[in-house]
Amino acid sequence: MAGELQDGPQLMLPTPWVAQAGRDRVQVMAGLSTLIGGAYLCGPALTCACAPGDNLAMHAAIYHAQPGTVIVCDGGGTTRTGLVGEFMATEAASRRLAGIVVEGPVRDHDDLDRLGLPVLCAGTAPAQSTKVSLVSVGEPVVVGSVLVHTGDQVIADRDGAVVVPAAAWPDVQRAAAALATREEEVRRRLGAGERLADILGLDLDRYRPAGGAA
Repeated sequence: MAGELQDGPQLMLPTPWVAQAGRDRVQVMAGLSTLIGGAYLCGPALTCACAPGDNLAMHAAIYHAQPGTVIVCDGGGTTRTGLVGEFMATEAASRRLAGIVVEGPVRDHDDLDRLGLPVLCAGTAPAQSTKVSLVSVGEPVVVGSVLVHTGDQVIADRDGAVVVPAAAWPDVQRAAAALATREEEVRRRLGAGERLADILGLDLDRYRPAGGAA
């Protein structure tokens, strides 16, 4: 289940927590700027790669995906046709997939919003894709400038998307959950009137504005 700790209750882990806690074990995707449907996805990847303008690989991935999976798709440079539409998203939602990440456009924006399935993509395009050929399903792909293997953990929200290698995910997950506890303490201290610089241990007196009051 998305965000569920290995030995504890479910916890939604925002991408900033995962990126901060995981550091160099976490890769940040780039160039995927449109989040449609739900506002958060988290789950293991099933990868696929489309031929240009053809979404057969996406159909195959959705067909074989297990509940909780995030489909991660290399769109093959597609820019003029939607690689995901209402009917595909409906099937993915009914099969309880966690979401879709596709480096390429989608269509039926309003319908995808209504369905609530999180879809992170590179934009929208109204034309229909063909369904003739595919490049791969389950093989490593590069999406958002990140190499993604099937089984890697993918997390996306309004701050962006990150990828964690499958073997590193349990440790990163625990570290991100611990960070949540520390951040709650910072909120408490800020609410009590403390200065953020003092909480973070920053000596900002040395940067007093020129000509400012002594």
